[in-house]
Amino acid sequence: MGKAEKLYRKWSEHVPREAHLHEVTTFLDAYFPGMWKQKSSSHIVVRCSRLAMLADYRPFGEISVPVKGGQRVKGFYIKEIIRATRALEELGVEDHEKEC
Repeated sequence: MGKAEKLYRKWSEHVPREAHLHEVTTFLDAYFPGMWKQKSSSHIVVRCSRLAMLADYRPFGEISVPVKGGQRVKGFYIKEIIRATRALEELGVEDHEKEC
């Protein structure tokens, strides 16, 4: 089991109050490969066209994740990332290496 999968299980059971930026980027690299960018150091933007099919992510299939102090991500945004990952799994996107 890789680090990203461990984070997924851990965060699914209990969303932390905050997480280190490197943990979040490790997770995004595994579950949203090539689908995220960090704009300067203040925000991470995840864009996935398959998410755009869901009402919560319309019209662009985008999640914006602010980075606190350039180092940490609040638990609310981790919860949103986990929710999006689950939504993709429900759509049948089990293989995270597939392009969104």
